[in-house]
Amino acid sequence: MATATAVGIASAIQSAAQFLSIFCVLGLSTLLISELSNDRRHARALILTAATVVAAVTLILSAIVGFVLGVFSRALHPGLTGPVEVLVFVLLSVAATVLLVLDDSCIGLLRGDLQLRRNGVFAISKLLLLPVLITIWPDHSGTELEVAWLAGLLVSMGTLIRQLAKLTRGQPSRLDFRRIFEKRRLMLGHHSLNLSFTSPGLLVPVLVTIIIGPASNAAYTVAMLVASFVNIIPFHLSTALFALAPGDEKALAREVRKTMRICLILAVVSAPFFALLSVFILGIFGHSYEKAAGALAALGLITYPAAINAHYVAISRVRGRMQQAALWTAIGACLEVGLAAGGGVVHGITGVAVGVLFGLTIEAAILSPVVFGVLRMNRKLGAKAENGTLSLEPPPK
Repeated sequence: MATATAVGIASAIQSAAQFLSIFCVLGLSTLLISELSNDRRHARALILTAATVVAAVTLILSAIVGFVLGVFSRALHPGLTGPVEVLVFVLLSVAATVLLVLDDSCIGLLRGDLQLRRNGVFAISKLLLLPVLITIWPDHSGTELEVAWLAGLLVSMGTLIRQLAKLTRGQPSRLDFRRIFEKRRLMLGHHSLNLSFTSPGLLVPVLVTIIIGPASNAAYTVAMLVASFVNIIPFHLSTALFALAPGDEKALAREVRKTMRICLILAVVSAPFFALLSVFILGIFGHSYEKAAGALAALGLITYPAAINAHYVAISRVRGRMQQAALWTAIGACLEVGLAAGGGVVHGITGVAVGVLFGLTIEAAILSPVVFGVLRMNRKLGAKAENGTLSLEPPPK
């Protein structure tokens, strides 16, 4: 229903808002996973404090960034022309940041079902509002698509807040900034790792819009979203590993073996599927999107490299090596963004996707010894257990 230009502008602005949310969450989202998995007695106070801090930071920074992008970016200017558009961008950023905290709180409380339900409400409400807003919105600059996304975020946030309130009923609600301040070094480790690991996927659509154009970004974004049906699974599987107790190598080896096996199966099955059916799938969205068929085929190959990188991050968190991991993932992020930008200049959106694939593959080759080392450790532990040289029972008192 919307033009490709409107879709391209809206997706770039949404990606910028999501990047801001990663930047402004200050590592508190993933910090809550480990904190709440160890102590749930003060969950309500900790969640409220974290949400308050990140909302205030995002409100200030997103207002500045929205104004700057609207003034200095010719490609994004139509979506950030006036105060209404900038306000939508600010609210998108704030809502996305707070929901990062709330979603990861569900993981820390071992209630991933609440996060799943929230995302279901978000998807349904957004899609129901979308055709109405496209029909009644006066100018089709892409802002109507952002408003639908924002409305879905707010509706789903309301449902999740109610569920978390029930789950933490009876707990104190007083804000505890002191506890957050005491964890500042740990926050910094989580923050640097989160930013270096997740930023490339959010910056690339913005680069595509600026380098190639909004209409091309619409096609690339659709290809990326279709591929993410599979590629998001390794990310969430590895995120669940954050709840493991720090230093628990046995549990780490056992769970990594399970999740990496799932990722390998997904990669083997999905890659030929996307390669063979890319034109057909993109044709469902419209003829103009079929030019991203090569990009979709390339993005369909990143599942296993992305799984290695995501598991490296999870292993580093459990082992308390976040600063070291942040350095390597920052190098990988520079490779991914740089190769994507170079590929876009040389060969359009197909070049962008191939650049992302090469960047992720090089990063996976660098980080794979750590992941495969954990897998080898799991086999060694299993062999010792079978030979009777490893006791899995607690020692007698």
